[in-house]
Amino acid sequence: MNRSQIQLIVHISETGSFTKAGEELHMTQPAVSRAVATIESQLGTKLIERDKKNGLFFTDIGERILVIFRKVLSELQKVDELVAAEQGLEIGKIHIGAYRTACTRFIPKIIRAMENQYPGLEIKLSEGSVDQVKEWLRSKYIDVGIIIPPDKDFDTVHLMKDQLIVLMHSSHPLYQKEIISIPDLQGEDILLGKGGYEVQVHDLFKKYNVTPHVRFEMEYIETGLSMIQEGLGITITTKKNIWSLPDQVVFRELTPDTFRDINIAVLDMKDISKATDAFIQTALRLFATEDV
Repeated sequence: MNRSQIQLIVHISETGSFTKAGEELHMTQPAVSRAVATIESQLGTKLIERDKKNGLFFTDIGERILVIFRKVLSELQKVDELVAAEQGLEIGKIHIGAYRTACTRFIPKIIRAMENQYPGLEIKLSEGSVDQVKEWLRSKYIDVGIIIPPDKDFDTVHLMKDQLIVLMHSSHPLYQKEIISIPDLQGEDILLGKGGYEVQVHDLFKKYNVTPHVRFEMEYIETGLSMIQEGLGITITTKKNIWSLPDQVVFRELTPDTFRDINIAVLDMKDISKATDAFIQTALRLFATEDV
C-alpha cells in the first residue's frame, strides 16, 4: 500500500465524503471509489460503508486501521521534515485542535506568528468542545490540542492559568458582595457550562460540601449570558472566556482565588514532529508569562 492510498482513506475520514476527499486530492469521485475498492481488496476487509440513513461511516476495523494510517502519515511527515531540514528548507504540516475560547483568544495569534516564522508550514485547525479535542488526540486526528484538565491520558505543557469568576444579573443580591465564596452559592440556580468545564465546577462545590442546583446546562457562554439577562440564574466561567459583558450582566471574583489551568496536549511528547514542537514553543513564547 502506498502513501497516496493511505492519504485518501484519511482524507475521506476528515471530509466525510468521497467527493470532497477527491477534490482535495484532485481525483474524480469514480476514481476515489475505485481506489477505495482496491485498498479494501488488498486488505481483505471492508473499511467504509455507505447507506441512505447514516451516509458514509467507517466500520469497526476501519476505525482501528484509520488510527494506524494517521500514525503512518505522521511518521512519513517526519521523514519529509528531516529531508527538508537537510536541504535547508522549512516545511511541515500540523493539525491543531482547540475549544472555542482558545480558538478566539489564543490560536489566531499563534498561527500568525508561526506563518511569519515558518512560511512553508501547512497549518490546519479544528474547533470543538474540550471533550472533542481530547478524543481527536486519542484517535490521532490532530497533532496537538489546547485542553483543560483532567488530562491524565496525554503529555501536557502548562500554557497559562485563567481565573474563575461568577456572572450574574446586576440586580442579583450577590452583586452587593465584593467577593463571593462557594458557600454563598448554596441554593442558587446555576447555569452550567458543558464540554469539560463542568468537572472543575463540580469539584469546587464538592470541596466546600455544597450541592449545586443546576437549572440549565449549556454549550456556549453566549447562551448563559442571555439567560442571566433574563434573570434565570448565575454561571461560573473564567475571565478569558468572555470578551465583553452585555447590559445588566456583571461579575464578581471568587474567594479564595480559583484558577483553571490551560494546557497544550499531545499524545506522546517523545513522538512529536518538528512542526508540533514549533507550535508548542511559539505558544509558550507568546502566552506562558501572560497574567490572568
